[in-house]
Amino acid sequence: MHGWMDAGLARLGGLLLPPRCVLCGDRGQPPCLDLCRDCEAALPAAGEPLSPGPAPLRRCFAPFDYAFPLAQLVQALKYRGELAVGRVLGTVLGARIAELGLQSDVDVVLPVPLHPLRHGSRGFNQSVEIGRWVARRLGLRLDPRLAQRRRDTRPQVGLDLEQRRGNLAGAFAAAPAARGLRVALLDDVTTTGHTLQELAAALVEQGATSVDGWCVARADRRGAPPAGACTGTAAGRRDPTPASGSTNSARGSRGRMS
Repeated sequence: MHGWMDAGLARLGGLLLPPRCVLCGDRGQPPCLDLCRDCEAALPAAGEPLSPGPAPLRRCFAPFDYAFPLAQLVQALKYRGELAVGRVLGTVLGARIAELGLQSDVDVVLPVPLHPLRHGSRGFNQSVEIGRWVARRLGLRLDPRLAQRRRDTRPQVGLDLEQRRGNLAGAFAAAPAARGLRVALLDDVTTTGHTLQELAAALVEQGATSVDGWCVARADRRGAPPAGACTGTAAGRRDPTPASGSTNSARGSRGRMS
């Protein structure tokens, strides 16, 4: 019933506000994906998107490399608060997960939590903004209350492997409600997997049956492009900086149905 209603509302939204590509500004894909086919094809596919572990994770799935133009979309959401990009990333990630049927043995999606101080300064959690559309696409429950970040850790960018491990040690606490659940952790980008690993350990400690990791992209350990570093063009077309007026920000909306 809910799936039928969501599909109907999506079609109506696409008629009232036709989708527009957030990268090049051309027509998006019906009913309401704000990404054109050419720009979606230009997203850098990962060579090995599905990998086992690292323990206690059962497996980790990241269908894209953190490179142009995908990195530009992630940064538009994370650092500039363009919330409509979360819908694009979540829809595309959800479709890739569905192609492999990875949702078939998952009960709930848990976005990687931010510390309350970080959430307050940013105004949103990018993993939630992506995760809500992944969960909707796959017909799964999204439950950010299953875990919390109890330490305000330093950003992982720029830290070496040992610093990353120490930075995240004991950072998460899981809720007793995780007992018996098959959980998929949702994050925007993974590099070493330490964030997912630490959160998975907290969930397993509370009795979670299994924990998977689902991320939009995987970054090279030697260093990902810093915010604002991506330049160039997608699919040989216009500069694919997220098109002005095509996305929602943390401070406002162009009124797209959600």
